[in-house]
Amino acid sequence: MNCRRSSAALRRVPRCIAAPTTWPHTSFWLAIRYSSTAHGRKRHVDTQVGTVSPHRHHLVVCNSSPDEWPSRVEGMSETITALARGSIRLPGRAMVTMSDFAPLKAATCACAPADDKYRRIDVAVFPLGLVAKQLDVEGVGRLLKWLGHEVLPTSWTPSHSNLPQPTFDHSWLELTRNRHIFVCTHGSRDYLCGHHGGKLLKDLRALIKSRELQRHVAAWSTSHIGGHKYAANAIVYPRGDWYGTWCDRCGGQSVPGRPAADAEAIIDAVVNDVTWWDAWRGATNMTKKDQIATWARNTGHVDDA
Repeated sequence: MNCRRSSAALRRVPRCIAAPTTWPHTSFWLAIRYSSTAHGRKRHVDTQVGTVSPHRHHLVVCNSSPDEWPSRVEGMSETITALARGSIRLPGRAMVTMSDFAPLKAATCACAPADDKYRRIDVAVFPLGLVAKQLDVEGVGRLLKWLGHEVLPTSWTPSHSNLPQPTFDHSWLELTRNRHIFVCTHGSRDYLCGHHGGKLLKDLRALIKSRELQRHVAAWSTSHIGGHKYAANAIVYPRGDWYGTWCDRCGGQSVPGRPAADAEAIIDAVVNDVTWWDAWRGATNMTKKDQIATWARNTGHVDDA
């Protein structure tokens, strides 16, 4: 996405130009559902709140197509296997997925012959905003070693920072202005994700185009991120918000206009740099307990038990 902005884009992205002042997971966000009672409206924790598996980083293997994904993508190459195995040993753990995310020019992306395509991989690290270029198994080891540090630089960290610097070829994404939405469309893993996720992704991309947000907002496919029954599932970076539009409430059937309405709610949240509370599942770098406590602190909710 180009960092230059037209006047139209400026009007449509009012609060996406400032770098985050804190890590997204230190803010207190929540998802609430209201049910009518005889005495007014009563708050309840939505059952999807607290369902994001704790992880510190999301490692995105770039330049991949959903058509290529088997049910389990970890074995697609020796390099991807090394990344997946090493990620679970990192402090705070990391999640590894495949994606059509394409942050680099074709000349530098993983575009080798099909039988050797994933011997070297480009890996985007969210929410840090780093892209590690053309890693082989040894390069994956260097990336994992760097990710093991307690404190790491981000795409908005000053260049003169004394924080640990990567020892591999890399670049930084522009995340002070730009926003990335990842939607699980992994149909070979679960029907709901492929069906509802695909519809949501299509609507998100159409809405981004119609609102002329292409320079600052992009939507991408991702493989399995967890929570099939909440499909379609989406993650927004750099905030790290997870959303579940929860289509199984309609028995897995499509409801006319529903994916489009969900897409509009997500885009509205993105361009205003806020959270879509009604569909919030949790956020990056939070435990289940923290996610539920976050809800309670923001709503003053007291468990009826």
